[in-house]
Amino acid sequence: MNLKTEKGTNRIYLTTQSFYPVRRRVILALLSIAVGVIIAGFWNYNLVDGFGHDIVAKNMVGESSQAAGSFKERGFSFGVLFAFAAGLAATFTACNCVTFSMLPSLACATDRTSTRKTALKALGVFSLGVILVTAIYGFYTGSMGSEVVQKYNERGIRLSQATITFTLLGLFMLIWGAISFGFLSRLISRIPLPVRNFFGSSLIKAGLMGLQVGLFTVGRPFGVFRDFLTYAASARNPLYGAFVMSVQGVGQIVIMVILFLLILLLFGKRLGQWSKEKPQQAELFSTIALLLGGAYFIFYWGFAVPFGLGRWGEWFGWY
Repeated sequence: MNLKTEKGTNRIYLTTQSFYPVRRRVILALLSIAVGVIIAGFWNYNLVDGFGHDIVAKNMVGESSQAAGSFKERGFSFGVLFAFAAGLAATFTACNCVTFSMLPSLACATDRTSTRKTALKALGVFSLGVILVTAIYGFYTGSMGSEVVQKYNERGIRLSQATITFTLLGLFMLIWGAISFGFLSRLISRIPLPVRNFFGSSLIKAGLMGLQVGLFTVGRPFGVFRDFLTYAASARNPLYGAFVMSVQGVGQIVIMVILFLLILLLFGKRLGQWSKEKPQQAELFSTIALLLGGAYFIFYWGFAVPFGLGRWGEWFGWY
């Protein structure tokens, strides 16, 4: 396969396939999946969720369960703060931590003219994707009203929704990784070239990642988030629901965005040079992160949560 001729068509798929033999790609894929499964099996949700609730949310809005039913007393403006607190508190929870697996792909977004400029554009498109999905979800839940939301928001229902949502998202990430590693080359080759070019664009991929992270909100069963959802629905205003839910979306990615900008500031030139000189390594790193995140989601939300399988940290009595 001629890398130079094919480079503009489907860059991630072709460079990794061209530079790394099948055996090595298979080993790296299996190792990435194994690491994701191990992390999921030892994940201490009590510690992480407790940090989000006790340290982040409580210091910003007080006890979230008490704030949930106080819309009449606190009004619209408090809801904005509550929204940001709910998103920020969820940063490292099991329903959001995979956001950080998007960092390598965004940081390695390049073109021939300006690495930093393209990476910032990718970040902007990614953020717009998050805001779009969360705003639509907020409009939907905002039209329910507090009574309907209370039933929709019950822990059991939210956990079932989380199981379906995050398992499907994890599967999507694994398929994406498999395409990047060239494991589905026969299937991809049947797709028209203009379609492959479109989805091979770094900005389109950033947008898809943003839509995916926005969907984390749809499945989120985190207690602080459920309290915020009750508060927002109490306004009985879909537009207000859309606005504050998008603020929540900003809160859930703000730490990742800060890390991204810091990486770009400190290592932007080196990263750009590395991405241009050895694109196969940058793309390999991004693909490994996708596979790891996808495996984590599938194992944790598809097996550990609904069936109690593979919760090794509890079995060993570590927490």
